[in-house]
Amino acid sequence: MMADQEAAAARVATALGARRRGQLVRRDVARAALEAAVEEPAADGHSPAQRDAIARPERHSADELEALALPPNLPEMAKCAKTMNSIATEFLCPITHELPIAPVMAKDGVVYERAAIERWFETKEGDPTSPSTGAVISTELIPAPQIRNTIEALVKSGAIDGLEVATAWKQKLANETLVEETRAEAEGGDGNAMYQLGVWYQAGAKGLAKDNAQARAWYERSAAARNPKGMGSFGEYLLIGSGGPKNTALGLVLSTDAAHLGSNVAACNLGEAFFTGKFGLPKDPVQARFWLKKVVDGECEYKHLNKEWIAKSAEQLRELDG
Repeated sequence: MMADQEAAAARVATALGARRRGQLVRRDVARAALEAAVEEPAADGHSPAQRDAIARPERHSADELEALALPPNLPEMAKCAKTMNSIATEFLCPITHELPIAPVMAKDGVVYERAAIERWFETKEGDPTSPSTGAVISTELIPAPQIRNTIEALVKSGAIDGLEVATAWKQKLANETLVEETRAEAEGGDGNAMYQLGVWYQAGAKGLAKDNAQARAWYERSAAARNPKGMGSFGEYLLIGSGGPKNTALGLVLSTDAAHLGSNVAACNLGEAFFTGKFGLPKDPVQARFWLKKVVDGECEYKHLNKEWIAKSAEQLRELDG
């Protein structure tokens, strides 16, 4: 009986010792993790140990993660994030390789960005084909609002924040919102908003496809609203025949009017025309110098001329003064 009691006591002591050693080991591990956690943080605010744990959470115990001030369930979170990223990747447009803002399903069963697949069909010679399979397909496109809603939920929730395509989608959404707001202002009669839409169509900016005909149309509406920048830009389009037919007479009238109102684009065009004798105007150094000086000295109130043309105006003015 006594021997049994002694054996039992020995087993308890052994178990307690093992438990104690385990606690000490875990404490040592936690202490080491904590010491690593307070190392000098990098630019992202994480210490080297934290970055390693975030990159490879499955290699760390819950105690280590907690000691590093990271969620104990980080491995599960990492798996979830990987799943979300995989889902987002499935929605990438095969043409743009980005998440679509206006997703549509083509007859090949693939989802595309509407503008991208429409451009594909417009520029494709011969029968319309699938960008994914190469097979001939109908150009019918079916809107996919459910996919748009899913993408938006993934992005706004932060579930795919680590993907570059998420950042790009946010920027595209911001551009889309800005264009819609500007278009609404333009439709309401705002001449400057009309001019801005013209600029975006001319440059192919803010998610809009480059389209000189659309740019010309918006510049024309802006000019009709007596916006000096719109008048100057529409006058230029008329002079060079961009986005439509040339109309030199009307282009000169608009450019002269816009230059007097303070458009440096119009002043530049008049200065160059008098400098070179373009658009049916005679060479006139006095008139050329008058308008070029306004451009170079920054005297025009409405500055929408790029640096290249300002530099060219300065070169012509130096030639006149030399």
